[in-house]
Amino acid sequence: MKRIYSSYVQSAPVRRPLKIFASDPMVGTTAPRRISIEVANEPNMVPGPSGERIEVMDYDGAHDRFYPPLDLNERAVLMQNGLDPTESDPRFHQQMVYAVASKTLENFDFALGRQLSLRRRGRPKLRLFPHAFHGANAFYAPDLHAILFGYFRADRENPGQNMPGQNIFTCLSHDIIAHETTHAIVHRLRRYFLEPSNRDVLAFHEGFSDLVALFQHFSYRDLLRDEIQKVRTDIRRDGMLVRMAQQFGEATGMGRELRSALGKQVSRLDNSIVEPHRRGSILVAAVFDAFFSIYQRRIADLIRIATGGTGNLPDGDLHPDLVSRVSEEASRTAQTVLVMCIRAFDYLPPVDITFGDYLRALVTADYELLPQDDLGRRAAVIGAFRNRGIYPRSVPSLAEESLLWEENPGNVQDLPMETADLQRVLLVSASNVSRQVPTSKSSTKKFMAEENVSDEGVELEINKEVVKILHTWATQPENMAALSLSPAHKVEVHGFHPVYRVASDGKLLIELVAHFAQQDRTTTEEFGGIPFRGGTTIVASVDGQVRYVIAKPIATTNRDGEAEARLHELRTYLRELDGADPLLPYGGPTYTANRMKLRMNLAALHGGY
Repeated sequence: MKRIYSSYVQSAPVRRPLKIFASDPMVGTTAPRRISIEVANEPNMVPGPSGERIEVMDYDGAHDRFYPPLDLNERAVLMQNGLDPTESDPRFHQQMVYAVASKTLENFDFALGRQLSLRRRGRPKLRLFPHAFHGANAFYAPDLHAILFGYFRADRENPGQNMPGQNIFTCLSHDIIAHETTHAIVHRLRRYFLEPSNRDVLAFHEGFSDLVALFQHFSYRDLLRDEIQKVRTDIRRDGMLVRMAQQFGEATGMGRELRSALGKQVSRLDNSIVEPHRRGSILVAAVFDAFFSIYQRRIADLIRIATGGTGNLPDGDLHPDLVSRVSEEASRTAQTVLVMCIRAFDYLPPVDITFGDYLRALVTADYELLPQDDLGRRAAVIGAFRNRGIYPRSVPSLAEESLLWEENPGNVQDLPMETADLQRVLLVSASNVSRQVPTSKSSTKKFMAEENVSDEGVELEINKEVVKILHTWATQPENMAALSLSPAHKVEVHGFHPVYRVASDGKLLIELVAHFAQQDRTTTEEFGGIPFRGGTTIVASVDGQVRYVIAKPIATTNRDGEAEARLHELRTYLRELDGADPLLPYGGPTYTANRMKLRMNLAALHGGY
């Protein structure tokens, strides 16, 4: 009897495994530290690797040459799930930066409930240069929309575990790649968070980027189980999970990792701490304290069972089953806290971020998704920030209900959701289409010039008609007052997007987020090249009802004198920076006029990393 088989077409896999160093080559010599991670299998991948949003360009600036690009679709590469980790093959360096940057970007996509566009100033992709220059540095360059990784020789006198004088590649450090990718994403989400308008702004950029890199350690299960066994479930012990860029720190002669999640150098926030990395380390320590508190609560029953209720673990290696279960809880908790940290971005003002603003955004975003807080996540975060000396302004107490952003009192009109253009934005986003709504570039620029809408440094993810609707809505006199926008300054529309999230109870939460900004250019000379800015974030329900108005007023006649307080803080901060700037007496009038703008340079900020 003749058999008849139906035709069957094998579809391409959704995910692609790629090998990486889970930390860096120095501590990546054993199996748990050489791992495979899964990233999206992009259908239009070309050699580079280059996908839809990330493009690797391997130009060696020190030697003026291009290295051959890696083709991840080459049969030999596919059969072994990517190249094996090695320091000697530039193609693996390309694979490493692509894989870790993609993993970082996917964490943001998942937490924010939408696929981020990395388009900027006509550049459709974020570019990664694994061997951009010779030097102990790596940084995101906004003007190039690229991350530039340096390479250098290890210190000959104090190289740590490295060989004296060996080549150290920053592109092989998981933490540096994740940190710099986060810088690029944060700049995409809030471009004015690079303007140093108070002590916390640049510190937030640095601290938040460290948080993303550190919490990604906990998603690598083999590495996590190995470390949990070594530290006997106490992840606060000085193990690899809490260290950042160990090879880099030792190679530059520091004798230790670059930074740690434990906040060993500074324990509490103080106005005398101005340097962004030191100040940002306090934010990292606060969030990590909260994470550890939640983690302890989640493994308490496992420890009780394993110890017969004593809580004292026996000597010797822990039982593999206990290690596996504790590792699962650590990984789940770390992912929960990381998502919580990223999700808070939709509840941040568009300008002048402070650590206190971030605490309120954390609490509000989590409350909107999980009002009950059965796991005590918000309580842990509030307690950790309090213990590190981080307090928001203009709140009566640290009670949860006080930290929630104030809900709209009802004097802001609903968004005009009945318009076809706003409905189309919802439909396109719900269809998971990440590209921009098509529009004529020339007509968009003309419209923005006419309607006082800024596209400086970023591509709006909405078309000109939606921008016009939002601009008209925000500039209505009754709305301007309620949104704390000043009629004396132009209103710029900085974005509008829907957010789709699923709560733990299975309910779908849909929110609409829009950003508006203003600037006072008359202060640019006074503040060394940057204007005084104000702005407002609104969070609305899907029917257009405005729920939250998160404002940084620019007008000096606003409620509670908030704008005056911000101006005073900016002037104080400027004097502090000027007093510590050795170039100021010798830089001349050009340097003086642009000194604050020059301080926004991530390359200089990361000098020596």
